[in-house]
Amino acid sequence: MLAIGLADCMADFNYEMVLSILPLFLTAGLGAPAYTIGLVEGVADGSSAAVRIWSGWFSDRIAWRKRLAVAGYGGTVAGLGALGLVSAWPLVVVARGVAWVGRGLREPVRSSMLAGSVDRAHFGKAFGFHEALDTLGALLGPTVAFVLLATGRGFQTIFWVAILPGLLAVIFFALLTRDPRPAAWLRQPGSRRDLPADFWRLLVPVTVFGIGNFAPAFFTLRAAEMLQPELPRPTALTGAVLFYLGHQAIGAAVSFPGGWLADRIGRVPILVLAYLSFGLACGVAMLGHGPLALALLAVPVGIQAPLVVAMESSLVSSLVPERVSGTAFGVLAGVNGAADLLSSVAVGVLWTALGAPTALALGAALAVAAAALLTALGPALSRASAAAAG
Repeated sequence: MLAIGLADCMADFNYEMVLSILPLFLTAGLGAPAYTIGLVEGVADGSSAAVRIWSGWFSDRIAWRKRLAVAGYGGTVAGLGALGLVSAWPLVVVARGVAWVGRGLREPVRSSMLAGSVDRAHFGKAFGFHEALDTLGALLGPTVAFVLLATGRGFQTIFWVAILPGLLAVIFFALLTRDPRPAAWLRQPGSRRDLPADFWRLLVPVTVFGIGNFAPAFFTLRAAEMLQPELPRPTALTGAVLFYLGHQAIGAAVSFPGGWLADRIGRVPILVLAYLSFGLACGVAMLGHGPLALALLAVPVGIQAPLVVAMESSLVSSLVPERVSGTAFGVLAGVNGAADLLSSVAVGVLWTALGAPTALALGAALAVAAAALLTALGPALSRASAAAAG
């Protein structure tokens, strides 16, 4: 579990260092309109979604799934590293898509290996701890990006420097992790027919939330807008990166305690809280202005991101048989990726055509709807988790 967390800490260091400045690189560096942020994120999420579904299914049937994950880590580094060579925004779409295909290859395998390495009673803590390390990497990356920007380095320099932690992620996963799956399982692989009905029910609120859960890049863009016109554009851009750092620090702080609490009071209530935190973030971003509002915005943004991932993953782990966990995580990631594609494109268009408040209102409404659906399903999901554990 620790080795997987260390590898993903470095992976997040790599791609969050890039993603923290990518919306600024697109709009300020390449002069692209705001809708291109949604296009870049949407294409990345869409290309990743299909790969995740296949990767999860395939990983339940092969003895070398760890090598598949290592290839995925390498693909992400290669795609993001290529951003250092681009000079036009359409090439960003391609590079980002390649990177997220790599992420799609590795994520179901990584999550299945993590679930197999701990007892079911500790899924919340395990995934919460993993998200804490993930978010630590997501804090380190933007910190380095901020230092490089503040000392006059350009976007390309940041892209090149980010390659180093990405390579460390490949090395750590390849050398330090082990596959906990018994080899005998490969003789009788499961299929999607083995996924229980409660798993598919869980995907309903997950999908509703995902359709509104736009890319974090839009919060970064909104952060810069909230600081203007009172501050000069370079200062506002720096403030946006600081906002990114702030919400990642909050996420790192709440991930493990949130997972610990989920193992005691249930994963559904914590996931409902995470969904509502995203809705609150949209509301603050809609109405707030200035540095104080930006500081307040960092709290719900920081809370929701790691808890959504940790709680959705731990819920899936508690509902499905371990022999089809790769398939389940692939389906979960594919559904989230497809929903993110729709969300990012829709929000990008609304942001450009009607303004940020309209786009943010859509995210808030869908987050509240997803929380309500999940609350209604909560008792059945909790009973199913308890039955699977027993």
